[in-house]
Amino acid sequence: MQPPKWKVAVEGAAGIAGGAGDQRRRCVAASLSMLIAATLAFLAYVAFFPDDGAGGVYRWWSCQDCRGAALGEFPPDDAAPADGPTAAVRRHHTPTTLSHIVFGIGASARTWDQRRGYAELWWRPDTMRGHVWLDEEPVSPWPSATCPPYRVSPDASRFGNRASASRMARIVADSFLAIHSDQPNDTATPEARWFVMGDDDTVFFPENLVATLRKYDHDEMYYVGAPSESVEQNVMHSYGMAFGGGGFAVSYPAAAELAGAMDGCLDRYSQFYGSDQRVQACLSELGVPLTREPGFHQVDIRGDAYGMLAAHPVAPLVSLHHLDHIEPISPAGHSPLDAVRPLVRASQFDPARLLQQAFGYQRGPGYVWSVSVAWGYTVQLYPWAVAPHELEVPLQTFKTWRSWANGPFVFNTRPLVGTDTPCWRPAMFFLSRVRNGTGGGTVSEYARRPETKSVKECGKASFRAASTVHTVKVFAPKMSQNEWRRAPRRHCCKTKRTSWGSVLEVRIRYCSRGELTTP
Repeated sequence: MQPPKWKVAVEGAAGIAGGAGDQRRRCVAASLSMLIAATLAFLAYVAFFPDDGAGGVYRWWSCQDCRGAALGEFPPDDAAPADGPTAAVRRHHTPTTLSHIVFGIGASARTWDQRRGYAELWWRPDTMRGHVWLDEEPVSPWPSATCPPYRVSPDASRFGNRASASRMARIVADSFLAIHSDQPNDTATPEARWFVMGDDDTVFFPENLVATLRKYDHDEMYYVGAPSESVEQNVMHSYGMAFGGGGFAVSYPAAAELAGAMDGCLDRYSQFYGSDQRVQACLSELGVPLTREPGFHQVDIRGDAYGMLAAHPVAPLVSLHHLDHIEPISPAGHSPLDAVRPLVRASQFDPARLLQQAFGYQRGPGYVWSVSVAWGYTVQLYPWAVAPHELEVPLQTFKTWRSWANGPFVFNTRPLVGTDTPCWRPAMFFLSRVRNGTGGGTVSEYARRPETKSVKECGKASFRAASTVHTVKVFAPKMSQNEWRRAPRRHCCKTKRTSWGSVLEVRIRYCSRGELTTP
């Protein structure tokens, strides 16, 4: 007997419904399985391959003290997280300013009055801190309105005939101790972040010094400066030493370590010649190498420093030294001190751009001129095409420090031909005035340096045309000190003749993407 049709229909519908339910359960189970598998995979990845490279959960479980053992490292101590390189990531500091820098100037009471003019060029009593460290009490009243306050260094006579160098080497430590003795609980004075050493004839450019030191974490141990320009000086002393006359900077942690170690170092290295050599030797014992900054200048050369200054590296000018031992750097005065004043005045308008080069080419009927600007100092006009890779090399207007030879130096040089070959000599222009321009820029003017009457004249058409140029006027935007925290790049410029050819205008600007400076 066949079942009723309605019963067959119900049973068929139930079978269909049951099949659909099984399918849904299988889909849910598969989804849950995939989710669980993905979660387990993620946890395994985090455990075995963490972002910080510490070795993961498994490595922590298996050997908490073995981190870095495969590389031969010691297990970390409790102080490492506070003083290690990752500490800077956790700290947030305001930008370094002049108030964070403590200057220590080494000087003699007998020669201070003759050399103090160099310190008066750059010292600002209201915004700077530090001392001139003398060997004895000064004879004449101290010019506190224009100079740093002075202190008399502790007695160093136990070092015998090397007492002077040992006294100077202790200035870093003495400056550190002076800060803590003068202001043990002073919270109003900004913290000391850097200790900067120099000689009584060192000329600092303060804004550029700040810009240079801002690149580094002052909570780490840093020793910043530059070796000598002379190979023979570096061979005699050290390529890894900051020459003290050019100045050098020591961060607070490094100064703190030096303060505790310096006396022992002075005993161990009493045979060394200079104070800077003693400081470097002690920092070497502490494991702190020299961080080189090309803006510090010992000026270990003889003769005329013009060529070196006119082709400064793409870096801020931080210091100049030995100005009494070279020819005046400009025709602005008869003394070395007067000759450097225009450079210091220019730095007050645009310190970051000081001595920075810019190259351009002026084309006319039948000629091409090459123009090299060292802002705030000089302009060179070559009545022929000179490629940028040559213009950035200093003209050798100087000789070596010790032997008065033509080299070697730590940088390349190119020859400056004599006056008997006038067709291969550039015309030179020196800064005559600088002022603020419109739009936040500057306008600087450079006057042609007259040649002596005995100099021959070149008869080429390009030289005759160039001889009519008496003034170079340079328009430039002001540089931000923050640019020195980026990759260095020389700026570009355009040139134009005006006023019947007697004035050459140069407009410095930021280079466009992919722009070439081509003769």
